[in-house]
Amino acid sequence: MEAISLGSVTKTYRTGVGRARVREMLPPPVDRLVARAAPRWWAKNTFNALDDVSLSIARGSSVGLVGHNGAGKTTMLKVIAGVTAPTSGRVRATGRVSALIDVVVGLHPDLTGRENVYLFGAMHGLGRRAMRERMDRVIDFAEIDELIDTPLKRCSAGMITRIGFAAITALDPEVLLVDEVLAVGDAAFQRKCAAWLERYRTTGGTLLFVSHNLGLVRSMTERAVWMDHGRIVDEGDTASILSEYARAMERREPSDALHGKRMRQQVSTLMKKRGLHRWGMGGARLDEVHVGEVSKGQDEIDIRIAFEVSDIDRAIFCVGFVDESGREIGAAASMALPVHRPGGEITCTIQPLPLSSGIYFPLVAILSEDGIIRDRWQLDRAIVIERNGDGTLPEGFGPVTIPAAWSRDAGEAR
Repeated sequence: MEAISLGSVTKTYRTGVGRARVREMLPPPVDRLVARAAPRWWAKNTFNALDDVSLSIARGSSVGLVGHNGAGKTTMLKVIAGVTAPTSGRVRATGRVSALIDVVVGLHPDLTGRENVYLFGAMHGLGRRAMRERMDRVIDFAEIDELIDTPLKRCSAGMITRIGFAAITALDPEVLLVDEVLAVGDAAFQRKCAAWLERYRTTGGTLLFVSHNLGLVRSMTERAVWMDHGRIVDEGDTASILSEYARAMERREPSDALHGKRMRQQVSTLMKKRGLHRWGMGGARLDEVHVGEVSKGQDEIDIRIAFEVSDIDRAIFCVGFVDESGREIGAAASMALPVHRPGGEITCTIQPLPLSSGIYFPLVAILSEDGIIRDRWQLDRAIVIERNGDGTLPEGFGPVTIPAAWSRDAGEAR
């Protein structure tokens, strides 16, 4: 039986200002009449966040949504939850649907945490008495009893997330929509939320889960849907979809996901801005990183680094890897090498490649001789490692393969 069903759903948004505001002010059914009379004018300065999407999710299943920023994942959750209406198409969700799409959606900053729990319950059809009976569960899960009567505007994003997620756990939802909220909050609370989601999933709840943490998607879902520019590229079991998605990230050509899957021998990754995955003290920068292709069964990888320097004469280069759960699993470091202005290139060859089967993100850094990080960059592209099974461990033994020699006592040899 289907818990969620989408039929040819399109959600169109407008960009810019000016005439777009005039179109938005037209009330129904006048807007539909104008759209039919002047379709080209009506469609000007618009884009489809969802583009003719059809999807069925069975009751009791756990499904992950993956895709680049802007792929339409959050829009899909909002359409299913009823936060926004589709421009066209059909959406149906059966049972009590609860959504935690953003830490502020459904919560009012001027109300206290306790009042927001009552408000949250009312939005899901539960009265004040029903929520009062659940209030102790909310407070125990959130672990912020001393702040439950404080207005949310005085709380941090992590505290607000605690209240929002704790309220969700008390609603006993039949369908749960979760969008990247586990990225907010401390590690202990993230583990607690993940454990609750695992219990919810195994006891028959329907879970639609969005996260850029591929390891979390792999562990929390049994099926995955890969989205790209508002469309569904592919869907199937989580392991196979994540591998295909990671290979598309490796090629760094998101638009190709809908137009075939072309392979390249080398991928050039360029990013000039700094942010969550890039930081450093300056004085030297990683200008360009080329990551060689890793074929199935290959035990070697070349990473070529173009760099610039301005105020250091010797540098230490590091190449490491981050797994799909976001854990840094080790790095190779060079000796302190002389560098000359304005910069140059250096190649790191890792052989044998000590990684087990999985998805990994390269991490490259340049340090001064005193150990200060001048530029550190976790690349967005992914590397997919597939082992043949000859002497490699199955899942559950960690991401790194440790080389070793094995011998038996001569008397036991057969």
